[in-house]
Amino acid sequence: MTRTKALSCFLGASAALALHCAPAFAAVSHSPDETAVKAVTERFAADLAKGDLKAISRLYTDDAKLLPPNENPVSGRAAILAYFEKSLQPNVVGGARFDHYEIYYGGGNTATSISHLEMLDGKGHVIEQGKQTIVMLKQGGEWKIHRDMWSDNAPASTAASTPASAPASAGN
Repeated sequence: MTRTKALSCFLGASAALALHCAPAFAAVSHSPDETAVKAVTERFAADLAKGDLKAISRLYTDDAKLLPPNENPVSGRAAILAYFEKSLQPNVVGGARFDHYEIYYGGGNTATSISHLEMLDGKGHVIEQGKQTIVMLKQGGEWKIHRDMWSDNAPASTAASTPASAPASAGN
């Protein structure tokens, strides 16, 4: 039993070390596509600054999904464009900045990009900060956004995090 316990401890410590070091190993493994992957979010920011939401929608695969915070998924390029037309109104949102990239490659045609994001108003002032995780696929030699998930750094509102005091009736 002592050998088994020692082996379990060794394997557990090895797994913990491997998981702790994995981000460092991934961060130093650069791909020739790293610049092209980052360029997708930079194009998003440039198109947003111009108010060109159709150009932004073309950065997505045909069967892409947005996974917005506290909302249902938005599926397909046309639905994504409609979502952005409602949520990225040029009179409110004037641009975006992305930095602190972590890029992970899952083979020649997939990549995941994690970045810090700042949404800007028309005067360039930060109106929202958060994080973004996007999964990209390489299609026709171009990187396209396949899944897009983000979150705001603002604390959750108490109304959203407090359960309702009474369940809704079955008739409603």
